[in-house]
Amino acid sequence: MFGTWYRKWIGRFIFRKLNIGIGAALLLVFLLLGLVIYNNVYTLLEQKERELLEFRTEKLKLQLTDILERFKYDTGTVYQNMGGGDERSMYELFLPDNVAEGRDGKQAVFEQNYMKNVLTNMLTRNPFASAVIMYRIEDGRLFAEFQRQEHRLNESYPFDRFFDSFPKGYRHPYLGSSDELLTPADRQIYIVNPIYNPLTIHPDQVYGYHLTALNAKAIANEFDSRSSAYRLIIKQDDAVLLDSRPDETSDWQASDDLVARASMDRYRIEIVGISYKSNLQSKLADITLRISLILGACWIICVAVVHLIQRFVVGRFNQMSAHFKKVQRNPFTPLMPVRGEDEIGDLMARFNRMAQELQNHINQVYVSEIRKRNAEFIALKTQIHPHFLYNTLESLRMQAVISEQPYIAEKLHLLGRLYRWMLQPTDELISVQEELANTRDYLELLMLGKSNRIELRVDAEVNLENCFMLKFTLQPIVENAIQHGRLEEYEDPVIRVDIRKEDGLLLIQIQNNGRTMTEDERERLLSQLQDSNAFPGQHLGLKNIHERIKHFYGVQYGLSLPASPSDSEPFRLFMTFPYKR
Repeated sequence: MFGTWYRKWIGRFIFRKLNIGIGAALLLVFLLLGLVIYNNVYTLLEQKERELLEFRTEKLKLQLTDILERFKYDTGTVYQNMGGGDERSMYELFLPDNVAEGRDGKQAVFEQNYMKNVLTNMLTRNPFASAVIMYRIEDGRLFAEFQRQEHRLNESYPFDRFFDSFPKGYRHPYLGSSDELLTPADRQIYIVNPIYNPLTIHPDQVYGYHLTALNAKAIANEFDSRSSAYRLIIKQDDAVLLDSRPDETSDWQASDDLVARASMDRYRIEIVGISYKSNLQSKLADITLRISLILGACWIICVAVVHLIQRFVVGRFNQMSAHFKKVQRNPFTPLMPVRGEDEIGDLMARFNRMAQELQNHINQVYVSEIRKRNAEFIALKTQIHPHFLYNTLESLRMQAVISEQPYIAEKLHLLGRLYRWMLQPTDELISVQEELANTRDYLELLMLGKSNRIELRVDAEVNLENCFMLKFTLQPIVENAIQHGRLEEYEDPVIRVDIRKEDGLLLIQIQNNGRTMTEDERERLLSQLQDSNAFPGQHLGLKNIHERIKHFYGVQYGLSLPASPSDSEPFRLFMTFPYKR
């Protein structure tokens, strides 16, 4: 079905096939262009997103560093005299002796107001703080101020055990996270510092704790208010203080999402910012649609323009085709009108000139020569002279030269030269140089169109032009080596011909690197060469050459095999002639 439709509507029309080919090529080009644009835009967006992620992570690091430094400053103010004069510092309110003295009503009101003012000042200096809490160990009292009115201390939370769980050492502040410090429950990152005697600091002499609770949600929103696009993780050592998306997989290190890290080595804190590539790809959806629409429209326009141009060209070719059919039926058809001054117009004009010359030739020659041509045709049908073959090959070679096909012209020249040499009536004896030259021509024609070419190497110790051998004896041996040695199946096939003079004889050795001859095959070949009445099924060419040499020169000449064959030389053969100058 499809094949019939193709032959009817496309196969017979070259320009339709050209249209389809150009359209497919343009489609491929636009697809590749769209892919390149998409990749470049994606790479640019990913680069910008990575830079933004690193900026946000670094910015949050600076903010947390500022919070911790401010917390340390607030802790330092605990030991300072806030009002000057004889007024006590906050630290003194935590000493056991002062706690016992301040249990009366008036002193308790002063203490409450004083702590409220100090904690309020600390709270206002930290925009991320949800609450500032002071815990006094002596009486277990908590002083707290909150950023939002609805926040209160969680009365059911065991603050005494909570503060007592901190190590008694100098490595502070302590950081952690909890959902139960305040009500209503909300994730808090707390920073805690112990309160010591500033003059005699000792890890075991802790009188209270200063705690600042940071709103984890506010910190995450400061990193990115769009929680669906990013993820923030804050860790101290192996403990996770904040994870803006705790329900997501924890193996974020193995994903291919964008990750930015910032470390606060002094506090052993690592800030990890993650941007999901799925969100980045969703941003490209609209851009991809626009790119596809633009490139699709460009492709349609290009195909339409190509189609219109080709319709104009095809119209003129159709005119030429119709005129060619008329000339085919009637050589005396009037000349076709020439349209345009381009290559097609020039083709029309040349065809008109050719048709005009054809008409003149028919008028001048055809009638007077028709009987002569018929007679020559009858004569040619009765005999074929070798010159017909030479002339045909030479004509074909000249046509190849005119058509600028030097490779074909060279091969036709070799073929014509080889046949002329084979068929020309010359002496049986020719120089070794001439025999080698024609053998090379034969091998060159045999290798025509083959990739695994066979090399013919000649090593001569004598002047080949002054040495003579029987005509057409080397080429059949080369052919036999290629056929029975299966040289074309081996890598870098070589036929070697060594020529030397030895004891008044011309000794020619032929060997190749093809298939190794088995011992049975060697014995069979020796038997065939020695038996004058044998007509073997294989190596018939070798037997024929051997008999020709013996018949021409004598029984002591001909073909022979080496007495001790070598496994490294698959095949060797000797030709023996009288040495004549």
